[in-house]
Amino acid sequence: MKKILLILLDGIGDRIYKELGNLTPLEYANTPNLDRIAKLGASASVYPINPGMVPPSELAHFHLFGYEKDFYPGRAVFESMGFGITPPSNVAVAHLGLRHVSPSNEGLMITPWWPASEAQDAQQLVESISQFESCGIQFEVKYIGNSDSLLIMHGGCEDITDSDPFMHTGRPVLEIQALDSSKNHSGAQNTAKALNHYLRWTHEVLSRHPINSQRVLDGKLPLNMTVTKWPGKHQELMSFYQKTGLTASLIASAPMYKGMASVLQMNYIEVAEGDPSCEMIDKLVAAKHAFDHGCDFVHLHTKAADEAAHSHSPLNKAQVIEAIDVGISALWDWEKLQEDFLIAVTADHCTPSHGPMLHSGESVPLSLMGEGVRVDSVNHFSERLSVGGSLGQLCSRDLMPILLNASNRSHFLGGKPNAYESFGITSFKAL
Repeated sequence: MKKILLILLDGIGDRIYKELGNLTPLEYANTPNLDRIAKLGASASVYPINPGMVPPSELAHFHLFGYEKDFYPGRAVFESMGFGITPPSNVAVAHLGLRHVSPSNEGLMITPWWPASEAQDAQQLVESISQFESCGIQFEVKYIGNSDSLLIMHGGCEDITDSDPFMHTGRPVLEIQALDSSKNHSGAQNTAKALNHYLRWTHEVLSRHPINSQRVLDGKLPLNMTVTKWPGKHQELMSFYQKTGLTASLIASAPMYKGMASVLQMNYIEVAEGDPSCEMIDKLVAAKHAFDHGCDFVHLHTKAADEAAHSHSPLNKAQVIEAIDVGISALWDWEKLQEDFLIAVTADHCTPSHGPMLHSGESVPLSLMGEGVRVDSVNHFSERLSVGGSLGQLCSRDLMPILLNASNRSHFLGGKPNAYESFGITSFKAL
């Protein structure tokens, strides 16, 4: 049975741009190592969720790991656990952010600025709004860091909308509403009413707080409002091992992925971001170390291409992709690479280098290399050429069964050797 390395190039997919000769940054970039993997393996075009649907990274990862959206706990859970705060089980939570707002005809308008480096003021401000009760719901706030906190809603329901307009800049703080799809609509309505009350109260308290008065005297913007997003609930999920039969490590550089690893009971290995080439080399070293110490599956994540796209320069993104590719060259030093390992390279979503969208809903490339894989005619790792690969057109939830099959680890559906509804071979219990 082969060990599986899944290299996740966050946001590497993109659209075409005139300044690149109507190519995507990935197509424009010189990527001999990614192309070599494609040439030695089989390729596919993968929709992160479904065609045209635009996912956040954490939901795309959740699908890639073989989990369905119905069990998705919400990003607030992952974020808080990444910072070492475990939300109580089966209690509604949300991300709470400090913001500056000013009154307008449309409502309380959010200043497009985030106090990322003012933790001392933020923590003291959060302490002043950490306890509140309305409509039978108790609100409790746990400070995470910078302007971020976890809002715990004891007695509340997670089926509510955001008050943070997030990517929709130029919008006021939004009124919380109950989701129409909620199975507990009355509970969601009550939670929305209570949370709107809490948010208005935080504006009153923070507006008259001495720290904000001093900030105004110092020429700084007062942090006079809170906004919420990513509501969810921490529930016990089937572990990644139970789901797949794989002992797993997740290598990344951000707390959110640490939290996801914790929820799915995967080993988390943090490797710092930096020069894209050096970062990839360091993460491959960490992956090999994990394999050498008994790991079956390593998920290696790099956000470099995604961050480059947010610079709104397709050429810069292409250059970062080239640097990532240089780092991937370290993979060829592994002994018995194709015999002992299954190497998969893909992305979690597309990130446009121009335009108003944070992510977009086009498909991303996948290439799969290892002994026994049915090699196809695709010889470049790119969005458009991958469509012609032998693995066809997939959705991200298809990936884990494909990896397990190609690594000789798939569970035979004709038998039930254990209690788990798993994709892969898990442990057996002898009589």
